[in-house]
Amino acid sequence: MINRPKVIMNVFSSMDGRITTAPNRNVTEWTAKGLDGGANDITHQLYDELNCDALLSGSETLIVYGNDWVDLQEPIYQPKKSKAYIVFDGRGRINWAQTEGLIVVTREDVNPTYIKQLEDKDITYFKAGNGEHIDLHEALNKLYQSGFRKIGLSGGGSINGALLRAGLIDEISLVVAPLAIGGTNTPTILDCEDLESIENAASLELIDTKPVGDQGAVWMHYRVRN
Repeated sequence: MINRPKVIMNVFSSMDGRITTAPNRNVTEWTAKGLDGGANDITHQLYDELNCDALLSGSETLIVYGNDWVDLQEPIYQPKKSKAYIVFDGRGRINWAQTEGLIVVTREDVNPTYIKQLEDKDITYFKAGNGEHIDLHEALNKLYQSGFRKIGLSGGGSINGALLRAGLIDEISLVVAPLAIGGTNTPTILDCEDLESIENAASLELIDTKPVGDQGAVWMHYRVRN
């Protein structure tokens, strides 16, 4: 077994697992409207309580959920203990503006112009895997070799789902906002291929659950058994 950091998926959602109001809507819309019960802010604080030394998300988190721009009246709590923000961008789609503390993971065969951008902007990057997707096991191994031991996964449904199906999520920390959204195509915390058998479902062991804040949000913390 290769060495890799412990991965804690730390996200917030509606009570039915949705993370936006509808497809292509901004994830912070609920926060801007004051409807998330403080879930967004609480989730960010949990990265520190869970002692995460880096945050990880996918490129879809930064692209898709930002299509409909939302201005927040107050700044979102920023984690204080994490040392880096890691983004998996296998297709090389992001033109980076803010580069401080950034680590990019991409594919071996990504467009050379993307690598040139990373090097020109002095952005730390790793390559892991060829073909359609990043090799998740190799990527986490390279992050482990770089000193990361506990990563907070703050991705959208695609990267969360990919890591879950690969057996690479160790804990799930979920803050449930006092909202019921519904929808057929609305993004969820885990968007991935359907299971072929219940035997492949991730079995969870409850670590803790409690109300958080004073606006109706609930925190559930699980350990992934298999």
